[in-house]
Amino acid sequence: LVNGTALRLRGLQRGDSGVFGARIKLQPALVDDQSFNLSVYEAVPSPRTRSQLLASTLEWCNLTLQCQGSGRGAVNVTWRRDSLTWGQLGPGRHQLSPDGTTLRVALPPAATNVTYACTVSNPADHKVALFDLQSLCQGGGGPSAFSTSGYVVLSLILVAVSLGGAFWCWRVNSEKAAEAAATPTAPPEESPGEPQFSDIVCRSPPEGNDQ
Repeated sequence: LVNGTALRLRGLQRGDSGVFGARIKLQPALVDDQSFNLSVYEAVPSPRTRSQLLASTLEWCNLTLQCQGSGRGAVNVTWRRDSLTWGQLGPGRHQLSPDGTTLRVALPPAATNVTYACTVSNPADHKVALFDLQSLCQGGGGPSAFSTSGYVVLSLILVAVSLGGAFWCWRVNSEKAAEAAATPTAPPEESPGEPQFSDIVCRSPPEGNDQ
């Protein structure tokens, strides 16, 4: 300001944002009013990051990178690859979510020796998070490797099938045992005894008896 005068504000809080005015008297009859728009921003915390390997083959490495701001206040999220900004990355191999927090990348393994940088910023501060694509893609380790979540899902399916088979076998055995217990047992048939023999004595009729 005039004559090097200044107003310094310390310990600012978000509620201190607003318009500050200054009235400068150059002469007794000349007054100059000026206004200053003050915006107070909080420091940007370190962004929350997450990476997910979707598929890693001999031809392609597909993965998603997530970068989100934390804390209060609106922040801006931008992406870079080495020295290239988002506009220079090429949309064919990159897909950005509408809010700018999630980046999907598809690159051949020979081109994964790069570092992606996510910057979370407001007009007063910024923080940067880095993603090493080579180490992320090598986590697949095979021509048709699943992601970690894929292995978890497959393991859960196998466990569920095993438990289902065991329960079915237990149920079938229980039903068979119940049927056997409910069926009445017939008394054992008596076996025929030894044949009985009788001695038959043949006698001649008395003499003189025609009958």
